[in-house]
Amino acid sequence: MVEAILNNELAEKKVSVMAIIPFLESEDVTRLFEASLAGKIEVCSSGFLPFLSSEEITNLVEKIKSGEQENLSIESVMPFLDEDQIKSLFKEILESLKKSKEE
Repeated sequence: MVEAILNNELAEKKVSVMAIIPFLESEDVTRLFEASLAGKIEVCSSGFLPFLSSEEITNLVEKIKSGEQENLSIESVMPFLDEDQIKSLFKEILESLKKSKEE
């Protein structure tokens, strides 16, 4: 079924991608998430966030910060970060603001 979704062989009216995500293996969720980010399938990328591993979320945050990923904002990912990740993110933002003020 995942291959059919990735190949756009299923009509949205027949199968809702978001309805089957909880029942998929994590690697299939990741594949569909990456396809949605790339625009290969028409599914809201943020809907996958609760089903991604913490490692995948961390990688996503790094891609957003580096500008490599522009389809999702850091704000949409924040509810899925742990306390240490949020602290680190705010620390980086504050340091960045300090540097820009100094210049």
